[in-house]
Amino acid sequence: MNVHKIWLLLLFLLIPTILFAQKTRTVKGLVCTTSETKKGEEPLPYASLVILEGKDSTFVKGVASDADGRFNLQFTPQKGTQYLLKASYTGMQSVFRKLDSNASTINLGSILLEEGIELGEVTVNARMRDVDQVGDTTVINAAAYKIPEGSYLETLVKRIPGMEYDSETKTLKYNGLPINEINVNGEAFFSGDNKMALENLPVELISKIKVYDKKSKLEKLTGVSTGKENYVLDLQTKEEFNGTLLASGKAGYGNNNKKDFNLQGNYFKNNGNNFSVIANSGNLHMRTSYKDNIQENVAVNFTQKYNKKLTLNGNVSYHHNEQGNISTSYNEQYLTSGNKYQYSAGNNTNRNRNMNSSLGLNWQVDTLTFVNFFGNFSFVRNNNANNNRQATFNENPHLDILDPFSHINNVPDELRINDIAMGSLMQGEQHRYSFHANIMRRINKKGSSIGLTAQYNDSKNDNNNFSISSTTYYQLKNSAGNDSILYRNQYSSNLSPNRQQGIGLMFSHPFSKKLHAQISYNLNYSKQKNDRNTYDLSGFMEETAVQPGYLPEGYEASYIDSLSNRSHSSTLQHGINLHFNYSDTIWNINAGVSVQPERRSLNQKTGLHRADTTLHSVGFQPMLFISWQKKKNRITLNYYGNTWQPSLYDLISPTNNSDPLNITRSNPNLKPTYNQSVRLEAQNTKEGLFATLNWNNRINSQTRAVIYNQQTGGRETYPVNINGNWNISGVFRYQKRIKDFNLSANAGGSFAQDVNLINENQSEQPERSATHNTGLNSDLRLSYQPKWGNLDLNGRWNFQHSSNSLLETDTYTRNYTFGLNGFADLPGGIQLRTDANYSFRNGTNIKKGEDDQIVWNASITWRFLKKKQAEISANWVDILSQQKNYFRGTMADGLYENHTQQIGSYFIVSVKYRFNQPLHK
Repeated sequence: MNVHKIWLLLLFLLIPTILFAQKTRTVKGLVCTTSETKKGEEPLPYASLVILEGKDSTFVKGVASDADGRFNLQFTPQKGTQYLLKASYTGMQSVFRKLDSNASTINLGSILLEEGIELGEVTVNARMRDVDQVGDTTVINAAAYKIPEGSYLETLVKRIPGMEYDSETKTLKYNGLPINEINVNGEAFFSGDNKMALENLPVELISKIKVYDKKSKLEKLTGVSTGKENYVLDLQTKEEFNGTLLASGKAGYGNNNKKDFNLQGNYFKNNGNNFSVIANSGNLHMRTSYKDNIQENVAVNFTQKYNKKLTLNGNVSYHHNEQGNISTSYNEQYLTSGNKYQYSAGNNTNRNRNMNSSLGLNWQVDTLTFVNFFGNFSFVRNNNANNNRQATFNENPHLDILDPFSHINNVPDELRINDIAMGSLMQGEQHRYSFHANIMRRINKKGSSIGLTAQYNDSKNDNNNFSISSTTYYQLKNSAGNDSILYRNQYSSNLSPNRQQGIGLMFSHPFSKKLHAQISYNLNYSKQKNDRNTYDLSGFMEETAVQPGYLPEGYEASYIDSLSNRSHSSTLQHGINLHFNYSDTIWNINAGVSVQPERRSLNQKTGLHRADTTLHSVGFQPMLFISWQKKKNRITLNYYGNTWQPSLYDLISPTNNSDPLNITRSNPNLKPTYNQSVRLEAQNTKEGLFATLNWNNRINSQTRAVIYNQQTGGRETYPVNINGNWNISGVFRYQKRIKDFNLSANAGGSFAQDVNLINENQSEQPERSATHNTGLNSDLRLSYQPKWGNLDLNGRWNFQHSSNSLLETDTYTRNYTFGLNGFADLPGGIQLRTDANYSFRNGTNIKKGEDDQIVWNASITWRFLKKKQAEISANWVDILSQQKNYFRGTMADGLYENHTQQIGSYFIVSVKYRFNQPLHK
């Protein structure tokens, strides 16, 4: 070949390389952290370095620093695009550097990371998305959801798509995953008492909400996850409130004995330091008809960091609650010979006082040694009184479910099986204290570490139970040929001290920057005692004239040996655990397995019967988590399995016939249950798309077989193993913002098979009862957010279908809800709020229009003084007095529906004053 042609060919081949070299930009530097050395800093290995687009934080490229803390990152810049470098490390405050230079190589020198919140703030010029995904963290822009001024956190979470909030139990889920605790700037706020945060943290101080699986201190330090999920809501406070005291006082009073008093002070800093004092007394949101409803609490929470190496976090709280209700219910029992029908009505009063305190310590002794400690103490005293009447029938008498006993005398005796009136009182005290601690030390430059863990738990329950009952059996005659009547008056005392202690040893090793492994051993020992003494009080008083709770002199002579027991048990468990973690800028994989051999011993005496048993078993806990992420797309797959051993109470315990219509006993032949679940999630935050699929299955599932007595209508249940219990569910959600409008839509479905055993004659084999539950639901919400306020329109539809294999029964329910929610800010500091929801349902045994309701609430607020720090408000709840409380569900052995009486319409007028005082930055 001609020499000139060879040179020309080589030049042609080099042109792409030359052009590539011109377009590629290199960023390098050194990541350091503070230390006690003379220089005051040292290299930080395996820190995360990522390139982000400046306008919307889109991921471009990433790398980890090497063992000496150095990094070299190449990327191809786009014309007219600004870029940021983000340096981060678990447990430290992220640092951002602008990449303004057009040079081919940018040397950033040393980048110093300091301890602080895990995910730093990104300042961008473009409008932040409503929901974004940063690594494994979902970031929710609080400003995207316009909330009335003066609202608290629970108002905000109700507006966020994917957030499921139960206002009764104060439980919170995001995308179907339970939120275990609420943090502020990365630090715990009242250690998992989510109610304190939901009802007391003002929305005005929140800039972002981050949802993520919070790792334990050991997981952060070792880089290896054990697979235990702990999803948290991490609230990021606004910069303008950094170092500012936010204080307020509120007093309100209304009709129906409604009151609302609140006093609080909150101080937060962006580095996680905080201090809060909260006091509440009121019943504003308690809607049952019980006139003495009240909730009161006083609580203090703090987090303080010292010298960036020592962090203390603690809280103390006192709660007093009194709540009562009047309720009715309907139950349909699935039986082969024909269904049985039960109606009940009663009232319940629960009084509760408890005190809880906790203290946590995180201490970095030196650059290689870390110590963590957490302790907790709680004391609970409760008093629960219940009066109930229930009746069972061969055929459905179609009584009024809201007042079932008003016309019960019109029902022929041949349809009636039993009628029982029962009063009960339970008084109890419980105290518990616990602590767990761990120490971890890195042993070489590669990052290998060893750790030691210890835990101790001690609790004691002391309960006293009184019960008086009168049961009439219409299908069982006495010697005179009349309906048989059973009177029972019993008292029982239960003392249950428990103790658990354990130690563990672990070794973690990084095979490379991306691959870590951990092996550990745990030894746990626990002791449980349960001493129950039962007494028959029937001979001391007239059963129908005395309420439960009276203990006469000389009652000890009526001791019932056959219903009393002494049981002492102990469990010795070994745990051998192996976990691997692989992580890069795209993939995150956690895999592990735990093997748990254990020995359980039981020594028990019931009447003349004694049992001394030792059981050996082995449990398994495999887990796998796979996450793939590229730009705004993320897919995760999670598998978790767990062997659940039957309790010693279910294996060996005395027959409990204190309730003659609900007798329980044990089963010594129970096998362990293996639970397994699979969860698949996919989302694209840029397009506002999210989908999830969940599957759960139980092998050797434990359920309760039912022996039904045709004459008395009573049930005797005992635990058994059975297969066939499984469920599957899925959700799809779409969210889109168009200027001042926000559209959110989701649809989901579920299917569950619930299996039970029913025996209508003790001489026959139990029959398998399988109930299939199918559910469909959809939700559509349109929000308009002008400058003057907010307007929400929403619609919800829910369909539930249930079928049972014994009698081929079919039950369905459709629920519909249409709602409007809005507020408007008017001149002169006046704000108007209103929300209205129209709901109705139809289905099996539901009369058309019977449960229709329009729940309409409205309020007006006037803010005054120079900085609008004072306000007067009037709130009118359930204006049309139509709100109802009902719930319908199905299980393997039947269908049930509950109704709880509501208070109706009420109003409250309140005065509030608040002030913000900067203390120091």
